Amino acid sequence: MKKALVNIYGDISDVVEAGDEFPIYEGADATCIWMDVPDSVTITNITSVINGEFVDREINETHIHKRTIDRKVSYGDIGEQLDMIYKDAMNDTTTWKDHITSIKANNPPPSEGIEATPNPHISRTEPQWLKL
Repeated sequence: MKKALVNIYGDISDVVEAGDEFPIYEGADATCIWMDVPDSVTITNITSVINGEFVDREINETHIHKRTIDRKVSYGDIGEQLDMIYKDAMNDTTTWKDHITSIKANNPPPSEGIEATPNPHISRTEPQWLKL
């Protein structure tokens, strides 16, 4: 058996070998627990517990990483951005602002469109780990 750190929404944020868990708050109002999971569970292929079942997450982590890199590359060199800002101030133009606006429009942040919780109807009083 392995141990998974599961929050009240069923999101698994860590999977470790039994005995390798780190300490967490375990009071009555705790928002996560360590729970036993099958050895087949890994953080890369099964990342949620919903209604008592382990569920494959539909977010492609490689795609998210690529989107992050694309944004960073699109912004360009900091020195070039500072030069744009300086020239905009001297010439009363908006080149830098237009550049940044274009990047943000064409490269949305990786988290955009990703739901914070797998099921917004889950309440804190009925955490997903109680459904297993």
